[in-house]
Amino acid sequence: MADEVAILTARAIQAEAEIAALEAEIQQLHDPQRLLANGIISPELEKLRTENAKLKFQITHLERNISREQSRSPDHMVNISQLVTDVFALAIRLAYPDLEDIPVLIQNSKFADYQCNSAMAICQKLKSQGEKVTPQQVGTQIKDQIPPVDFFEKLEVTGPGFINVYLSKAYVGQHVNGILENGVRPPRILAKRRVVIDFSSPNIAKEMHVGHLRSTIIGESISRLLEWVGHDVLRLNHLGDWGTQFGMLIAHLKDKFPNYLSVSPPISDLQAFYKESKVRFDEDAEFKKRAYSAVVQLQSHDPDHIKAWNLICDVSRKEFQRVYDRLGVRILERGESFYQDLMKDVVRELDDLGLTLMDEGRKVMFVEGQQIPMTLVKSDGGYTYDTSDMAAIRHRLKVEKGDWLIYVVDAGQGTHFDLIFGAGQKAGYYNPKLSRVEHVAFGVVLGEDK
Repeated sequence: MADEVAILTARAIQAEAEIAALEAEIQQLHDPQRLLANGIISPELEKLRTENAKLKFQITHLERNISREQSRSPDHMVNISQLVTDVFALAIRLAYPDLEDIPVLIQNSKFADYQCNSAMAICQKLKSQGEKVTPQQVGTQIKDQIPPVDFFEKLEVTGPGFINVYLSKAYVGQHVNGILENGVRPPRILAKRRVVIDFSSPNIAKEMHVGHLRSTIIGESISRLLEWVGHDVLRLNHLGDWGTQFGMLIAHLKDKFPNYLSVSPPISDLQAFYKESKVRFDEDAEFKKRAYSAVVQLQSHDPDHIKAWNLICDVSRKEFQRVYDRLGVRILERGESFYQDLMKDVVRELDDLGLTLMDEGRKVMFVEGQQIPMTLVKSDGGYTYDTSDMAAIRHRLKVEKGDWLIYVVDAGQGTHFDLIFGAGQKAGYYNPKLSRVEHVAFGVVLGEDK
């Protein structure tokens, strides 16, 4: 809290200086008293006065609470690295208010606790504008704008403008003692966010292989960490439960167990059942045709096909749950099927926006910067992974009210997510300046056949 007061005080001092300069300009005008009496004053002066009044109010408010804050144990951890970065960001803005996009380069140093390396980048910007300065001069200018704070013991400018930062031993000791007394506590977050995390996502009728296991562990770890710091986390399991493989499985189920509607089929070994159907799919053209037809009927919610689909899914769920129970993972199932009814709305919405076009019988959408289009509707009328993922991202942003979406999926899907994220922005589902949507990738697990 005291550090925030120091930073705000520095901003107030800077505002006061700018006010004084503008007032001096007014004094040089002809008959300044009459101008002021008539309210004809510099708009910039009025703006600075308003800003200064706000800063003074904030300082007063913070100072009133310093004693109370210092009298109790903090309920959060202090991020010293971020604190150093924030102070130097302020100093750089004060030193060079006319420069934009200045990098605040703070790193660990073998000569000090931290080092600010922004001087050379600023020096290059100034030179491009015709101003001749040395990195040492820039470093000194930044150093002189550092507000008085109690966590710096010493600052020194060395070499090509590097600013060595030495932390106060008393300040560090205070926080180390706090950890020993109170344990590790989460840092203070600026704003609580609604985070939707897509992870695990195994395929129905297949064993959960090590790639899905890695996604599960990474995704659960991220979820627990974000909950610990105070965010609202929704865990979603985007099961693969609605694609071409189900037409293949259902067609095989109907052939092998024709009475499946009345007698539950013994398909506990779902992996072997899947392999049998895959062989037929690859080798029997007539079976493949029936499999594709079964997908369309499933997506049309034909009752018999839904029954077969549920039988297959239930077997897989039991196997997945054994793994989740062992890992202590609680995750809400939201398979591709969940978004089935939403896909029609998404396609209609994209049509209305004029973002779709027909291409050899398919309905597609092109996204700037992507080499391949997104296929929304196949030539047989069925939907694709692109369609379900567009419905999913829309639902997570607009219905679940997520303002931070995380997809924990292997790196092999990177291009696919670039396409989906780009399409989501193009459709107006989110603004990347306001919402975070990102792919957390991990390495692809390859078999012996690569």
